[in-house]
Amino acid sequence: MSEKAIQKKQEVVNEIVKKIEDAKSVTLVEFNGMDVKEVTELRNNFRDANTEYKVYKNTMMRFAFEKLGFEQFKDELTGSNALIFSNDEIIDGPKVASKFIDQDDANKEKLVIKSGVVDGNYQNPEEMLAIAKLPGQQELASMLVNTLQAPIRKLAGDLSQINAKLVYALDAIRDKKENEAA
Repeated sequence: MSEKAIQKKQEVVNEIVKKIEDAKSVTLVEFNGMDVKEVTELRNNFRDANTEYKVYKNTMMRFAFEKLGFEQFKDELTGSNALIFSNDEIIDGPKVASKFIDQDDANKEKLVIKSGVVDGNYQNPEEMLAIAKLPGQQELASMLVNTLQAPIRKLAGDLSQINAKLVYALDAIRDKKENEAA
């Protein structure tokens, strides 16, 4: 093999390593039997979620994973594979892949989540699917705000009821005094 070809392959391996290191999560998927329309739609969905769906040669991915110390991927890199790099949130890539798979029973064979890397740790397919079901940061923040506001809302409602009861009591006293005066 020529020095130039080796250098090009090393550049691809380095690119994969850099993308894995920079991503919040990486998902390894196998794709089979997708038509151009499906692939285009899937890529657009990934792009909309600020994730990157990228197909590399299995040998290049194997070298990159070995360089990063992930020996678990060696046996998984068979068939037609792609990597999904989630750049904003850990859940973005797995969530888009999971939605595509769940759209149609036929999609379960067209796209298969094999494994992934989250926070520098290897994740099996079940763990990646569980990650896909987690809420995003905005949803979690909203849930937290609602949880924190609940006691305050209850207190405000209770105080409002006390004020209403006081007004009813004062109104009853006024009515009683008016009736006595009449």
